[in-house]
Amino acid sequence: MAKQKAIAQIYGDWEESYNLIPRWIIEVQIYMSRTIAMLRTSHVRAGNTTDGTRVFFHRLFLTFPPCDEAFKYYKSLISTDGIHLYGKYGGTLLMAIAQDENSNILLVAFGLVEGVNTDS
Repeated sequence: MAKQKAIAQIYGDWEESYNLIPRWIIEVQIYMSRTIAMLRTSHVRAGNTTDGTRVFFHRLFLTFPPCDEAFKYYKSLISTDGIHLYGKYGGTLLMAIAQDENSNILLVAFGLVEGVNTDS
């Protein structure tokens, strides 16, 4: 518990970090105007009722303009992969990558989702 408290003091807690995501996306889009970001949230459910005043993070997809521009010059094959995130909330980080003729790797887009499924 002491380790978790120390981490929270240094980096902030989980809820605080997730609550900053919408503002972070807006700031990124202001400074890189052609950034494509899709944030999905869901209403908090308690049993059969839905709390319309509170939402929680569901998934995020993001690509940056330099990645989009550079993809025009890469091989027309996209590889996808995901890595499971461990911690309080878990989830999966999905990545789409491409390669050029010299085997340099380019991140095309990434997503943070609840897990690997048809919807995400």
